[in-house]
Order: sequence, then C-alpha cells, then structure tokens
Amino acid sequence: MKKVLFLSVFMVSASFLFAQNPKVFIDLDVIVGNRAPAPNEMQLMRAEERNHPNIAKSMHDIEDAMKHLHEAPDEFGGHKAQAEADLKQAWISLRKALYSRLYKDTH
Repeated sequence: MKKVLFLSVFMVSASFLFAQNPKVFIDLDVIVGNRAPAPNEMQLMRAEERNHPNIAKSMHDIEDAMKHLHEAPDEFGGHKAQAEADLKQAWISLRKALYSRLYKDTH
C-alpha cells in the first residue's frame, strides 16, 4: 500500500513539474527562418540576444545588408545572387551559434 501511495505521489509531482517547465528547445525551422517563432520560443531567443549583444548586432547588420543588396538595381554578372546566398548562410550560421543551447543540432 505504501508503495502505491509513494508511486502515486511521485507521478503527480513529476507531472506537475513537467507542466511547469517551459519548452526548453526551439525548432530549427525557426532558427533558419522558415517559420516565425512561437511566443515561448521568442522569449528564449530574446534572452540569448540580451546575453550576447555582439552576435545579435551582427545578425541585424547582416539582415540590413541582405535588404540593401536585394534592393540593388543590377545583377552584377551573377555575383549579387552569390552574395545574397552567402549572406543568408552567414546569417543562419550566426543564429545557430547564438541559439545553439536552444535547439538540438542533428547534423
């Protein structure tokens, strides 16, 4: 009887603790920009950005560079497209670095 009571209390406690624990990981699709973050993911991401302002600023600078490059009127012999792809990859790499504790890298 004591074992059953102990097990019941343990299960209720464990489920309560699990319910109180917010999602610790964010989806890789969020990191690479394939979908917008959910509110709990956004909260985790903002905390990492506050902890690492230099990386966060670098990401924003790359976003600005991508925008300005995209708005450039010429193709520059195909080099514009390559530069856009390179900037996108750099942006993704910075996001993976910044949010590395928040997702499971399966690569």
